[in-house]
Amino acid sequence: MKTILALALLCCSGAALAQESVNAGQLGSWTPRDSSSCDAIYGDGRQLCLADRYHMQQDQKSRDEQSALQHAQAETQQLNNELLRRELAANAGPAPLAAVDLAAIPGYVGWRGENRWFGADRPRTEFALLYAKELHQEQPDLDGRPFLNAVAARVRDVFAPARR
Repeated sequence: MKTILALALLCCSGAALAQESVNAGQLGSWTPRDSSSCDAIYGDGRQLCLADRYHMQQDQKSRDEQSALQHAQAETQQLNNELLRRELAANAGPAPLAAVDLAAIPGYVGWRGENRWFGADRPRTEFALLYAKELHQEQPDLDGRPFLNAVAARVRDVFAPARR
């Protein structure tokens, strides 16, 4: 009788230990408490534990590689941005004209008297300023009254009334 009681007690304690190792959310998969605790498991459970440990290591390795790749891409992007900034600074060329720059051009006062639309007609004025910047980049040597006359001629061409 003592032997039967000892066997029953041994079986119950073994079942309690087994329940402690696997919970209901992990059925079919052994998740070790410690990454090296598979040595304490025997039989098919050990194979599952070793397979799970291998998959966890592979997942961690994949996450580490992904993180390193993202870091390298961010560094590459920063280097490309810096290279572009330096390239733009080297190829800046002549500074574009601003609205006040037109007033500083020799002959502006006389030209302004002939072109009363400048400053009064907003679409023509804005177009003139944009075209002046473009013309200054295309022909940086053109200056003074010839420059202002070229701007006025372009404005007249664009804003000329439609002929029927």
